[in-house]
Amino acid sequence: MRPHRAPLRPLFIAALLGLAAPLLGQYYPAPKPAMPPPATPPPATAPGGKAAEKPAAPAPKIEGVAVQRANGTWVGLAVEGGNLKLRFYDKDKKPAQPDAARAAARWSPIGKTGEQRVVLNPAGDLLTAPQFVSPPLIFRVFITLLSSDDKVIESFSVDLREL
Repeated sequence: MRPHRAPLRPLFIAALLGLAAPLLGQYYPAPKPAMPPPATPPPATAPGGKAAEKPAAPAPKIEGVAVQRANGTWVGLAVEGGNLKLRFYDKDKKPAQPDAARAAARWSPIGKTGEQRVVLNPAGDLLTAPQFVSPPLIFRVFITLLSSDDKVIESFSVDLREL
């Protein structure tokens, strides 16, 4: 005599739901903490009747991934329109003229064998390369700054995952 399958089906479904419910619960967003009370605006005048000072201007923003150089200046490497762009900044993070005649860049892209290499040439106040950089941008770029007589000024690496 064969057992009847009808009573086993609800038990089987209940067991599957019992296993699936904890798995689904892990994907719900965590509850957000309570919002702090809004900050009170500063008074228009400081104690003593003097006018309050203006807030400081926000720090200048470096486009792309910021790298501080050995001499205290900064460079910013970005991928814009599929091309590498290297911008130069002074110690105060304000745009400056490039102090390198050109730069060499190399990287190992995802999904391709070997390295890709490109020379970044001057274009106004930055160095840029005509070669297209294909996404995904999850690799490290090695940059070498060169002087006009092809002497190495400096070299550094930039992780493009930070973009």
